[in-house]
Amino acid sequence: MSKLNYCKDKYEGKLFPTKQNGTLEILEYVSAKEITIRFVDTGYTTRCRLENILCGEVKDRLKPSVYGVGIVGEKYPLENGKQSKEYNVWVRMLDRCYSTANNTRKTYEGCEVTSSFRYFPFFKDWCHNQVGFGEKGFALDKDILVKGNKVYSPETCCFVPQEINNLLTNKKMGSKSIKSGVSFNKERGKYIVGFSKGSKTKHIGYFVTELEAFQAYKEAKETHIKEVANKWRDNIDPRVYEALMNWNVELTD
Repeated sequence: MSKLNYCKDKYEGKLFPTKQNGTLEILEYVSAKEITIRFVDTGYTTRCRLENILCGEVKDRLKPSVYGVGIVGEKYPLENGKQSKEYNVWVRMLDRCYSTANNTRKTYEGCEVTSSFRYFPFFKDWCHNQVGFGEKGFALDKDILVKGNKVYSPETCCFVPQEINNLLTNKKMGSKSIKSGVSFNKERGKYIVGFSKGSKTKHIGYFVTELEAFQAYKEAKETHIKEVANKWRDNIDPRVYEALMNWNVELTD
């Protein structure tokens, strides 16, 4: 029996454990430097060396390895020796939803990433088809196209400039705020209304009832949102522009 046939009989069809990637099966033995294997758990197929198989160092590129859900894929995401922009955005997205540290932050409580977005090659291709990706100061957003959305998906996500991102972040005026933009002033015995406009706070006025105050805040805030939308109109996704022009500030915000 030739050495090749001996190795085929010895290795083909056999299962081998790996250190961190489950069990693999040898499908075809061509030489010690060219062996086709398949991982049992994911079905991922690749070629590798016998020495890597025997020491358990072969990696399953379809195994969820980022926060237990993210799949990197076959090619490691490097550009000029550094992690790519797409990969950095992808990891931060997964971090918000699945990092133990971030799960305690109310901002991302209950958030999740859809299955297609958990696969980095898909996410990377999606990024390259989005308006604003790679632009300085633009960030991934999940809840402008669908208000209140908690799922990162191809249909709900977009890239927006930081000004728009900050625009829709609800910030109360102080510890005694009742609604966003509304607080009670004890000295005057009235409700005071204001909201952040860039780095400054725009004060709208004082009102007798909380509802009157909120209505004034709502009108001023929605007007400001439209102003910012028109400022960025030529640089943002048309869907984002439409969502901002139709944005409804609610009591529950």
